[in-house]
Amino acid sequence: MKKILILLLFLMPAIYFSQGMKITWSDSDGREFSINTHSRNFQYSMISGDKIYYNNAFSGGPDGSVKSIGNVNIYYNNAFSGGPDGSVKSVGNVDIYYNNAFSGGPEGTVKSVGNLDIYYHNAFSGGPVGSIKSTSGSVN
Repeated sequence: MKKILILLLFLMPAIYFSQGMKITWSDSDGREFSINTHSRNFQYSMISGDKIYYNNAFSGGPDGSVKSIGNVNIYYNNAFSGGPDGSVKSVGNVDIYYNNAFSGGPEGTVKSVGNLDIYYHNAFSGGPVGSIKSTSGSVN
């Protein structure tokens, strides 16, 4: 019984984070960007001729994070902005917002990307708590 309990404790975070959805969009030049709704993992692609610039200890984002890709600037949340510290705040003109303790979704998960709103199940909605219930709108 003890082994089963220990196994469940290790599997619960995996089950929770497996419920995330990858939201992908592209800019007018063909660069693709994506963010996972639960893990906040940010990914990007480049086009020919792009240069990547990185943040350092004295710039506005986490040290070593991507500051810009070509002409697209990337901004990050800090301890005084509205999202989890170090999470992506905006990519070009696409703003990313996160749930907090009072916003209706699991704290720290992505609430919206551009004009795409993400809704999550709660204890009373009939699905697994914290999993994505529906979306509305589009990123651009």
